[in-house]
Amino acid sequence: MRERTLDELWSEIFAALDETAQHDVYLRQATPLSLTADALTLAVPSAFAQARIEERFRADIHRALAEHFGNPACTLAFTVAPAGETAAAPAQETTADSAQAPHGQSGLNPNYVFDRFVVGSSNRVCHATALAVSENPGGDYNPLFIYGGVGLGKTHLLHAIGNRFSHRRPEKKVLYVTSETFMNEYVESIVNRTAAQGFRTKYRKVDMLLIDDIQFLQRKEGTQEEFFNTFNELHMNSNQIVMSSDRPPDTLETLEERLQSRFGWGMVAEIDRPQYEMRVAILLQKCQDQGLDNIDDEVLSYIAEVVTTNIRELEGTLIRLIAQATIMKEDISLAFARSVLSEASTAPASFTPAPRTVTAEGVQKVVAEHFGVTLTDLLSPKRTKALVLARQTAMYLCRELTPLSLTSIAEVFQRRDHTTVMNACRQMEKALDSEEELKQIVDILRRQLR
Repeated sequence: MRERTLDELWSEIFAALDETAQHDVYLRQATPLSLTADALTLAVPSAFAQARIEERFRADIHRALAEHFGNPACTLAFTVAPAGETAAAPAQETTADSAQAPHGQSGLNPNYVFDRFVVGSSNRVCHATALAVSENPGGDYNPLFIYGGVGLGKTHLLHAIGNRFSHRRPEKKVLYVTSETFMNEYVESIVNRTAAQGFRTKYRKVDMLLIDDIQFLQRKEGTQEEFFNTFNELHMNSNQIVMSSDRPPDTLETLEERLQSRFGWGMVAEIDRPQYEMRVAILLQKCQDQGLDNIDDEVLSYIAEVVTTNIRELEGTLIRLIAQATIMKEDISLAFARSVLSEASTAPASFTPAPRTVTAEGVQKVVAEHFGVTLTDLLSPKRTKALVLARQTAMYLCRELTPLSLTSIAEVFQRRDHTTVMNACRQMEKALDSEEELKQIVDILRRQLR
């Protein structure tokens, strides 16, 4: 008898669910990746789809699995594969001599890539350094030590470095772990002597080691000793080491001084809390990932005003709002957002995006801050590429958002006549038609000014 395919097996499970489940748009979008004795893995288009399926249909799917395959221990797992991307099936085990471990062995999350990392003034240096490491590992930035508060994107950057390096050099070995995993495997290697050599081979024979939450090695003397030796061997062989922590290395008080010193050998980069414009950009990116284009700008502005702590909470708040609206069958309006989020909000419940009177001086200040240039340079005759773009953007926004004439705008930019402003606006309009990134920047600046 012909063996059933994975799609056929999933169709049988799906048919065993009730009518509500079979007509659910998110469950219908789910596709099976694998079915083993331990787990059924589904690919879903977004984290929200995963949350909805888990909340509403997990128990029914478990029941169908038990009835169809006689295995009540089989669990439900997910891989998020946004629209336009293809989820890779969980990789099969390979031998220790294989050129490059698949994601399941490298520990990398394929969804954490540089293209999905929103860059702003709070993380620009860290992002640039991480990108440089992914392209030229083992160089000046070895080790790379990334630090910052909870939920600011440190883990995302570690995975992005590993994913980009693996894509560029598939024959190389990359390993991502948390410090807790490193410690647990070290303890296991002590208890089980036969595992000791395998442990050392695993960590010392990689081309890139990415280790998260290194601060948890504090007070773990034996683990620190082992990591010290691992660090030395990797560094001596010019293999890249990337670490993350919630604080800089010199403040890890119970970490051995020799480790603190080594952590600062390469580059120490900080991720700070995102500023308002970056929080709005993150929400826009999340909406794009979720395929949502019907959320008003004022709702995103409200969330960005309310949630100021970290990216994780910001994205979680948006997902919670979407979930509530779906369950209650409500439109996501400002009033609805205020009612749902007011209890957890640090902003007053009466918040209303205040209409602002946009001035040319305000435009100049906001644009200069965004592009990282001084106001003096923005108004100067200098014509570096960065300054020209910033200046044209500011002139374009002045023309759009203020009542000033072309001549008046030319005067506030210390230009001789209005033709300079007219040309800048024409150049911006042409660029905005073809450059999506520039369009996003202008949208962010426009929202901030309003």
